[in-house]
Amino acid sequence: MLAFSLTVQTASAKEAAASAKSEGHAQAGLKFKDMDDAPWAEGYILKMQSKHVFQGFQDGTFRPNKPVTRVEAIVTAVRLMGLEDEAKSKPADAKLPFKDADHLSKKFPWAKGYVITALEQGLFDANENLIQPEKPASRVWVSSLLVKSLGFGDEALAQMTAKLSFKDANAIPAGSIGYVKLASEKGIVSGYPNGTFKPNKNVTRAEMAALLDRTNDGMLENAGAVKVNGIVKEISFPTVTGQTYGATVTGDTYGEIKVETVNQEVKTFSIQAGLMVGYHNKAIKADQLKVNDKVLLTVMDQKVVEAKLLGSNKPNEKPATNGKQQKRGKR
Repeated sequence: MLAFSLTVQTASAKEAAASAKSEGHAQAGLKFKDMDDAPWAEGYILKMQSKHVFQGFQDGTFRPNKPVTRVEAIVTAVRLMGLEDEAKSKPADAKLPFKDADHLSKKFPWAKGYVITALEQGLFDANENLIQPEKPASRVWVSSLLVKSLGFGDEALAQMTAKLSFKDANAIPAGSIGYVKLASEKGIVSGYPNGTFKPNKNVTRAEMAALLDRTNDGMLENAGAVKVNGIVKEISFPTVTGQTYGATVTGDTYGEIKVETVNQEVKTFSIQAGLMVGYHNKAIKADQLKVNDKVLLTVMDQKVVEAKLLGSNKPNEKPATNGKQQKRGKR
């Protein structure tokens, strides 16, 4: 499990980019100007952006090392839960039972529906009477928010007397112990290499993207998604004829992927061409996957909803062709 700080990186940005280029996988383009400020988080950020959960700023930056605010964290959690349409449908004149509700309405009117939805979903603590939208979100506060968004609030309450192994466990508020324990057990957050948790440390926007990605994995598991580890045997996407550019594959296009599992079973799933596939610290699109690639797929209702590229195909393999299924060539 990665530490929350994510200071230990499996590959640098340059190494990952060079690897992708040499192995024939084109890295998915990012529109943010400042990704070099947190290269370890590029893949997480791109995935959350593609899911319309976490966005950047109007100047084209993401500001990954900037502390995430409480209102930003609330909005992303509501979006991750699939409740954005519900949040946007809330009446503008709805009343909020917080002392600083007027401040939210004046400065962040666009976020009001998200806060209402979060309140209805039980994402706030019972004793919270302030939203504090601009306050940096702390590790302990985000842990509580994400555990609740996963639906484990009651389970967390039942573990409020649990003993935590962190060296600074005494610094964790009594009412947050169960949430921290569940967040750790569910793989959302862990401690630092020195054995501390640092509950009051601010969470950066890059770290929030990583935590949202882990929480998303938990949500999919709760919904019945299964993991499939195997080798790509065939992959294809139908082409769309464009007036200007001819035959193309769009990001919304669904194709078919066949994988051979470790048990030598060949399974077939549908997969979206624009699905973000985790690759080192980066991400590629699903239409860049190739025959003989080693992949870990998360599947629900015979559709790939998440994917990771674990290893590249062999150099002598040709990429999958659009409109046709490519079979493994002879060696």
